[in-house]
Amino acid sequence: MKQTWKKIFSIVLMGVLFAALTACGGKKDESTGLEVSEDIQSQLIQSAQSAVEAIVVMDDETIQSYLESEDAFSVSAMEAWQGSRDELGAYVSMGDAALETDKDMITVTIPTKFEKEEAVFTITFDKKYAATSMGIDVQYSMGTKLQRAGMNTLMGVGIVFCMLIFLSFLIYLFKFIPAIESKFKKSEAAPQKTAPAAETATAAAPALVQEEELVDDGELVAAIAAAIAASENTSTDSFVVRSIRKSNKRNWQRA
Repeated sequence: MKQTWKKIFSIVLMGVLFAALTACGGKKDESTGLEVSEDIQSQLIQSAQSAVEAIVVMDDETIQSYLESEDAFSVSAMEAWQGSRDELGAYVSMGDAALETDKDMITVTIPTKFEKEEAVFTITFDKKYAATSMGIDVQYSMGTKLQRAGMNTLMGVGIVFCMLIFLSFLIYLFKFIPAIESKFKKSEAAPQKTAPAAETATAAAPALVQEEELVDDGELVAAIAAAIAASENTSTDSFVVRSIRKSNKRNWQRA
């Protein structure tokens, strides 16, 4: 319950402060342009300081509620704070504010110290003393600047080193290109070399068939000669067995 009342009180307080920022001040002297009296300057500075003190202690829910509002200054202030608070850390103290006038606007700058870094809040007002925008300029310390510079240098060196490794790897792969080309050439020449061997095997096949046929014919002649000798009661010593070849005319030739 206390937490709910605290949130309601902070929202009401911010509403009052923003109303004060947009409505504070007295009448403007038209003859002198934006020449602001000391009382109005004091009121503008106090309103800006109160707004900053309220903003730096807001929780996420309150910030979101102002981001969803229709007030341009509230949205601008919440966006600026939301983008810088992680780098700044917890609020510590506030320095002396300064006010500057221009032809079209009044600017209040407030130096502020936080746990991690320092920052300068800049709040602008228009000719009618209504707050229009707020910006936060983080003042990084020398240690933070050196750390960032070191990180940027390290990242740059790392990127260059990775590129060199990649290029070295590509150059290393170049030596495999001739071997790959030779393999493709050998694979293309292999069918041409095997073709003559196939032709030799095809040519040798009829010779083997002829030899087999000759062997078969000799056995046939020997069998016939033995049969004739047996029928005539004669000896087969005087018979001369010659090879018989088949004629293309399919006629028998005398031996």
